[in-house]
Amino acid sequence: MSGLASDQTRATPTSPLQLIKELPQLRLSYDTANDWLYADWRGRQTAATVLEGSELIVATVAAGKYNKLLNDNTHLTIMDVTTEEWRNIRVLNRLFNQGLQYLAWVYSPDPQGRLHTDYSVNQSAWPLVLTFEEYSMAAEWLRQY
Repeated sequence: MSGLASDQTRATPTSPLQLIKELPQLRLSYDTANDWLYADWRGRQTAATVLEGSELIVATVAAGKYNKLLNDNTHLTIMDVTTEEWRNIRVLNRLFNQGLQYLAWVYSPDPQGRLHTDYSVNQSAWPLVLTFEEYSMAAEWLRQY
């Protein structure tokens, strides 16, 4: 965990995070205690930043054969992505095709971000994608698998 500021991660003594890659809008880590990827989206998001971060997650799932992802949007401040742009970013099926089996998605406080999340989850053919209001509930659910 060296180099990670405590206010920028969800790490605890029982849940250490290993940083995989950090982008301005996304910190992608591996939670060694829970054996899942942790995507911490931060700040303002545009179609370009969402696509860049999503491509990183897809590549990481493919390379590491991870099967669980906690996608945390609680630090996302503004979702500056139109509905059309969002619908053109097709990531969930690619993640599942690379081996992801469980996705816990924590809502953003931004209303537009919530709408986009709900759209993606509703369009997903994969049954084990759930949304949560809080990180703790998402983690509790994901630990079951």
